[in-house]
Amino acid sequence: MSSVEVETQDPDGAVRKPRASAPRLIAALVAVLVGAVGAAGVIAWRGGFSESGGLHSTVIGEGGSYTETDFTRSQAGDCLTWTGEAAGTPTKVSCVEAHRFEVAGTVDTAQFPGAEFGAGASWPGGERFAEIRDEHCPVVVDRYLGGGLDPQGRLAVGLMYPSLAQWDRGARVLRCGIEQPGPGGAQMEFTGRAADTDQSFAWPVGTCIGIDEATRQPTTQPVDCSAPHAFQTTGLVDLSQRFGARDSGKPWPDIAAQNEYLKSICPNRTNRFLGGEDKFRASTLNVQWSVISEVSWLGGSRRVVCYVALPDRGGFAKLVGDAREQLLINGKLPVPPPQGPPGRALPTPVPMPPGYDSSDQEVPAPGGG
Repeated sequence: MSSVEVETQDPDGAVRKPRASAPRLIAALVAVLVGAVGAAGVIAWRGGFSESGGLHSTVIGEGGSYTETDFTRSQAGDCLTWTGEAAGTPTKVSCVEAHRFEVAGTVDTAQFPGAEFGAGASWPGGERFAEIRDEHCPVVVDRYLGGGLDPQGRLAVGLMYPSLAQWDRGARVLRCGIEQPGPGGAQMEFTGRAADTDQSFAWPVGTCIGIDEATRQPTTQPVDCSAPHAFQTTGLVDLSQRFGARDSGKPWPDIAAQNEYLKSICPNRTNRFLGGEDKFRASTLNVQWSVISEVSWLGGSRRVVCYVALPDRGGFAKLVGDAREQLLINGKLPVPPPQGPPGRALPTPVPMPPGYDSSDQEVPAPGGG
């Protein structure tokens, strides 16, 4: 856990430091980390919050009088971005450009009944803002996208809310929106409107995805291949070419249909990625692929990845190193199995760890695709 302290500037130019942030809480939803960093105040995220942030030299005045900024003017459909981890004052950009937050709608807490958010009310704090996010933002985002958010995809619901300093000067409007969480809760840049974007987890070929060593499950976050990881991608497949694009109206292909299609593609792409079948065999890894759930399909997701990994006690073995070079599996060099007959079967003719059911050969990557 960590805390963040960000400086904000008062009208007279003096610099003051708000309270250090509350400990960040990390949670997973369908193996998808949902996070954010401070932006135009603070951005709340599922499973975490921070009190830090501020509009720097842009001061929100009492009685609703404040200097207009791209943030305070932002409405549904606007896309905001910033440089660095601290947002400062976000800038509005075209959504076809790289951005970090797409506004789905506003929530004016001043209109809430009772005195909790009145003119003289105390700052609610991160936990309360998180409650408001969970109560209001999913509905706002769902209405904005027409139900098109993939709950197992790379995009997530977020909330922008005022810092303590902003709140004390009268800020009461919150902004629900869409973000792409990254490592440590920082928001990653993405391009295009969420409604028009394939929301699948589809990392570039050769990407290594981190591992939670306690649970042996993937983290969904790319890491350097020299760091511990769960798997490495070897191919990227667009299922729309076989089963229909997002606007085709074609029904979801069940898992059996996806597996039948992908088992004719992923082994060959993996052989090419690793430099041939002999090198693949020497790695002792399995070729596997992600699949898309029905809810993700209805959300428009169509891309899946081929990858190499090794099942281990209900999860993944810990890999260190690029599979095309020297590789350690649970801290040991791989020991290739005896040479079998030519034309080996697909997809996993390699030794399996104790207790692993070899009939369950396709272990999907996190996030349903």
